[in-house]
Amino acid sequence: MDSQTGRIVVAYDGSESAGTALDWAATEAQRRERPLTVLHVIDYWSLVPGPVVLASWPATQASGVGRLALEGADRARRLAPRVEVESLTRTGQAARTLIQISLEADLIVIGTRGHSNLSGAVLGSVAFAVAAHARCPVVVVRGDATLAPDAHCPVVVGVDGSPGSMAALHYAADTAADAGASLIVATVYRPLSSQGVAGAMSYGYAVATANPSAARPDVSEIAEQIAAKAADQATRLHPQLDVRQHVVIGSTVGQLCTVTHRAGLLVVGSRGHGGFAGLVLGSVGHGVIHSSPCPVAVVHEPHSATHSVLQPTIDVDRPTETTVRSAR
Repeated sequence: MDSQTGRIVVAYDGSESAGTALDWAATEAQRRERPLTVLHVIDYWSLVPGPVVLASWPATQASGVGRLALEGADRARRLAPRVEVESLTRTGQAARTLIQISLEADLIVIGTRGHSNLSGAVLGSVAFAVAAHARCPVVVVRGDATLAPDAHCPVVVGVDGSPGSMAALHYAADTAADAGASLIVATVYRPLSSQGVAGAMSYGYAVATANPSAARPDVSEIAEQIAAKAADQATRLHPQLDVRQHVVIGSTVGQLCTVTHRAGLLVVGSRGHGGFAGLVLGSVGHGVIHSSPCPVAVVHEPHSATHSVLQPTIDVDRPTETTVRSAR
């Protein structure tokens, strides 16, 4: 695989959603002064039920291979003329390809919907898999993609005290500081069930008492403490950063989407506290990708995977991937 070290990689299939993601990625690459790769994955094998003779597909003709990636790269250059842009076309399984590239890329950018025909990857079907299993941050561009972190559009980060949310906090604080935006640290909680109490105590959120059966942790107080600790950490990372706390009871997905109104970016961790029913982020990534009014960044804690990052996306044997590259 050609190295994508330090690059922003955007998945592009020519659809409107992919075009929006491309525009967002180009703007972000120019802001970060990072090179950009426009990646088109020709994912034939997920679109048909049986064996395929690759040569039978029109898009594999020499005149067609690489066309969409080249068009996307030209579009990116027009939008961000100072960015080094290259095009890259692969044939293979879309999610698998993006997850492989995430081992070296600085950021993966993807839209929420794509073509359901043979012209390109079905972006909508792979966004969730890539966000869940990539090894670098993934931005899923949805909602009002013209919004970006700046003095008027804050960065919102959901925190629950887990290592995953702390990784998200670091990413969000760095992004806000670089963009001159404020940072909103959001913690959402809900009343604990009996199972939730046990989970909370297993994570050390409750102090043992002489009568453990009577211990009912105050979830609102826990949430306030978690938000305060996260805000303090963000301030230590960037002393000049404007950091605000937002602690609210309710549905995690719904409340995070509410607080992101007019935000430039929502950041969440890929995993949360599965045992603490009051504060769970790991289970909401799918929901905010569906519902957020702004782009969503999913951040993974370093070396969190305990199995092959490719395993979740491999269901059947695939033909060897091929690559077509162009840089101008």
